[in-house]
Amino acid sequence: IRKNILENSLQKDLSFIDSFLKGVFTVPGDGCIDYEPLIKILYENEYQKWLIIEAEQDPVKANPYKYAKIGFKYLSKVLLNTGYEIKR
Repeated sequence: IRKNILENSLQKDLSFIDSFLKGVFTVPGDGCIDYEPLIKILYENEYQKWLIIEAEQDPVKANPYKYAKIGFKYLSKVLLNTGYEIKR
């Protein structure tokens, strides 16, 4: 979530779709959400399944490849810090 866009959307009472079109969503590592506490809970509960990076963004405004790399780099760091091993 891009905090500044979320705050603007809430102040203006924008709809979900209007907030989306303004660019409220982004990949992990680009927005304001700290995923490390969530990943830690998964690790402590021995979660060993998939982790998928997704961002509903306009590809004209946010290059999908660039933002996938941002998300992958951030989540890889968080996973390794938490104790996970990354298999490719």
